[in-house]
Amino acid sequence: MNMTSSRLCQVSMLCCAIYFGAGCVSDGGLDQAQLELKDPRSADPFDVVNCLLPGQIRQLGTQVTYVTERRPIRTTAEDCAIRGGEYVAMDLADYGTALKVWMSAAQGGDPDAQYYAGVLYEKGAEGSPNYARAAEWYRKAADRGVRRAAINLGRLYEQGLGLERNETEARKWYAKANGTVETTDGGTASGLGSGATAQQELADARAKLTERMSLLEDERRQVEHLKQQLGSSTASAVTAEVVAKQERVAHVRQEEVTKLQAQVTSLKESVQRELARTQTTSSHDKELRGPSIQIIDPLVVMTRGIRVEEGRVAVVIPRGRPHRLTGRVLAEAGIQSLEVNGAPAQFDEQGTFVVQLESLKGATKGVSVDIVAVDRQGKQGSRKLFVSTGEIPAAKDGAIPTTSRAGGYHALVIGNDQYRQWTPLSTAVADAEAMSKILQDRYGFRVTVLKDADRRQILKSLNDYRKTLSDQDHLLVYYAGHGFLEPEIDRGYWIPVEGDLFDNSDWIEFPAVTDLLELIPARQILVVADSCFAGKLTRSAMGRVNPEADEQARQALLKTMAQKKIRATLTSGGAKPVLDEGGAGHSVFATAMLGVLTENNEALETERLYWTVRSRVVQAAERMKFEQIPTYGPIHMAGHEGFGDFVFVPVATSSR
Repeated sequence: MNMTSSRLCQVSMLCCAIYFGAGCVSDGGLDQAQLELKDPRSADPFDVVNCLLPGQIRQLGTQVTYVTERRPIRTTAEDCAIRGGEYVAMDLADYGTALKVWMSAAQGGDPDAQYYAGVLYEKGAEGSPNYARAAEWYRKAADRGVRRAAINLGRLYEQGLGLERNETEARKWYAKANGTVETTDGGTASGLGSGATAQQELADARAKLTERMSLLEDERRQVEHLKQQLGSSTASAVTAEVVAKQERVAHVRQEEVTKLQAQVTSLKESVQRELARTQTTSSHDKELRGPSIQIIDPLVVMTRGIRVEEGRVAVVIPRGRPHRLTGRVLAEAGIQSLEVNGAPAQFDEQGTFVVQLESLKGATKGVSVDIVAVDRQGKQGSRKLFVSTGEIPAAKDGAIPTTSRAGGYHALVIGNDQYRQWTPLSTAVADAEAMSKILQDRYGFRVTVLKDADRRQILKSLNDYRKTLSDQDHLLVYYAGHGFLEPEIDRGYWIPVEGDLFDNSDWIEFPAVTDLLELIPARQILVVADSCFAGKLTRSAMGRVNPEADEQARQALLKTMAQKKIRATLTSGGAKPVLDEGGAGHSVFATAMLGVLTENNEALETERLYWTVRSRVVQAAERMKFEQIPTYGPIHMAGHEGFGDFVFVPVATSSR
């Protein structure tokens, strides 16, 4: 693959959450060593600042007039100035100054101020993150009903940051944030479950290690290339200082790889101990639910499918799609074995498996598929399917809850191809145009499209939503373009078309986007980034529909999930460059997204969309000798409050 035809991204730490990485590497023609990156300190009117509003003039009776204390708020620089407030222009990079703005109100018992005090301690108000102090303030705010604080406190417990790692406490605070949504079959919408196990951590650590080793190899090759240029007799702008800078970049990456290797070794040992323990007690019921089987590609709702002979569920593979099924086993106790039609089947750390259906090619009607999973406590789950090819049947009239479309659906779609200094891309604008059309025509979104957008256009468009949307609305932000990671501090950026190769003043730092997402009053915001955005992501605070829930329970849960306040991101891949081409005029990720959204005929939660897109992207990338794994999870510090999910509902179906 030609590196200039890839949409380049590498992991950013910014939107926090635990495991997966998604973000941006430098452009193929960009020499990281020459970068003189600055703290991004702009004074745009839509920058989010910590603002102290003037005190209010109040009248007490007929004799006394007094002025209240100044009030801290989070708002834009423009709004703060209009309202006569005070902020520090450089405050975006000065968390210590920001903490002073909020501390008086926090100590006075203001729950929102207590939440922001926790955020600032976590961001490094004292020079480096103080997770223990952050937890103290999050706890105070959570006890006063601030859901964002409960989510953040649960995450600290889940990851063991500033607190002893405690999954029980994590579940408690996640539940406090939004309540654990019970389904009629006794299941829940909570996603913590087996995702927090050592096996999950090992899978994620391995993925990150693979990504960072790839980056290290690239950076070492760059060092050698620069050394050769330095030693050549031809005139060159390369200096010893430039080589030294690039060597420093590689050294920092090597330290990161070494730490990850140690982490993987430690997690391997933990998994082996856990496996040995579970094998000795596998015949005993641990009182965990048995395994369930979810078909993730093609899209199918097991409770809604047409049932054929022997109680089988009909699964239809669209014409033109490969003859295979991709599924996933969910097992709280861990998976002991998996069989397909009586033969052992392979599955990965996520419980994902692929069934090749070569016999389907010559079948006139279809083929039967029996899937059986056994967990480590001896419980069994099974699915009996009848798989055929053809047109996917539409959902029954009235099957989709129209209440899941409460509020307006809006989308900001950005596609950047024609970069002035970065390597031009070939499919980002086409991806944006196609995504805009399907969101508008099939799902009823009001779409704003930005093609080859500059920094001001992007941030101003986001800021406009702060002024126009209500707390009943839903917003999807789709970005296709270049991104970049600052390797030493894992600070990531989106690159607007005017972005300079060696000066980040015009780049869009992720916290600038995150801050605006928090201020936008929309109930649900989903960022879909065919570049980089999410950094390490935790899935623990996202909603999930039990694949075995009956139809009534599923519809009730979808309605509930669509009403929860969420801030989430679905990204195209991990730290390696993501494929810009290879999808018939679209990126591999966009091809998968467009395909799933086109085929879908029912209410589709993003959790299920993610798994289907993920399977298609991984398989397509493998055919091109490439590794690309999409990610999905909440955006940390953007106002995410609990176990909801963004639900896509086709307009034609919802209006019946």
